[in-house]
Amino acid sequence: MKALGISYKNAPVSVREKFSLDEKKCSEIRRGLGPAVVLCTCNRTEIYFTSAAVGDAAALLSGISGTDSITEYLRTYEGESALRHLFRVACGIDSMILGEDEILRQVKSAYSEAAVNGSTDFELNTAFQAAMTCAKRVKTETELSKTPVSAATIAANEASKLGDSVNILMIGASGKIGSATLKNLLPHRNVHITQTARVHSAGTVQYDGVRTVPYDRRYEEADSADCIISATASPHFTVTAGKLKAALRTEKPRLLIDLAVPPDIERTVTEIVGVRLIGIDDLGELARHNNELRMTAAEQAELIINEELDGLRKRLAFHRFMPELDTVRAAASQLTFEELIYRLRDGLDGAQFEAVLDVMRGLE
Repeated sequence: MKALGISYKNAPVSVREKFSLDEKKCSEIRRGLGPAVVLCTCNRTEIYFTSAAVGDAAALLSGISGTDSITEYLRTYEGESALRHLFRVACGIDSMILGEDEILRQVKSAYSEAAVNGSTDFELNTAFQAAMTCAKRVKTETELSKTPVSAATIAANEASKLGDSVNILMIGASGKIGSATLKNLLPHRNVHITQTARVHSAGTVQYDGVRTVPYDRRYEEADSADCIISATASPHFTVTAGKLKAALRTEKPRLLIDLAVPPDIERTVTEIVGVRLIGIDDLGELARHNNELRMTAAEQAELIINEELDGLRKRLAFHRFMPELDTVRAAASQLTFEELIYRLRDGLDGAQFEAVLDVMRGLE
């Protein structure tokens, strides 16, 4: 298996937003590469594939994203390094917020979309299923996700710390990240939430104590808000500096939190008196302390990944060996047991040969 892509580790949000792929573009990539899974989140856009050349995959990603040069941002993986990378991504070890739960759902969704459309093969199926199984083990057997920390939880915590009574305007509450943020806000007794809803939107959920207003009234609600959170999939700004400044009549501290890629909130809102903006990349800094506390659990997770990877390697190796089984069986039948042992001794390194002998001892 091979993998390539960009992530928060080597590309700022201004670059990552160019690689925010919709389903049509993901489908185009899968058709162009043969067996492939496309994973696209706020913090990464990656392609996992088996047949195409790495250079062809990079060129296709560059062309579809409309970006001429991605070499300085691109990371590539092949063979075992690609498998290990997938496992670390699925387990949340490679996430900006260490151990986040949301990434596993995103991996499942990307794999399911590819599988349903016939874009996977034995290796991709086996690798992704093993990675998801490993992620479940990490969640169950370590403390990494016992106290979930995600962009949604950090955003909710930051908003709730603003005072004894905090008015929050939530834009994009019907989306995955927006709804997760809203759910994380609800347990905080000091917050008063107003969510926006587009006309005829079927995705808006009504919660007790949460006001719902039309999306077009967002600027009217902005003046009374202490915090505005936006998490939509819109290609355009949901909050612009000019319209927000015109709408604000009360001068007071305000926190704006932008959870979208591409950004929902125009960066120049910070020029408005009292306005502070937190973007998706800023959440990584806010999560740093949490990540440090989770490092011990992450080390335990790496051990689980090693165990699960070993099992995956065996399954893939055996699958590749199956077409040769009859031929090898016939050849081995011409050898005495001692001759076979000597062949193994001469063809393996010391550790491998000792492992074979240990297996044979177990046959007694």
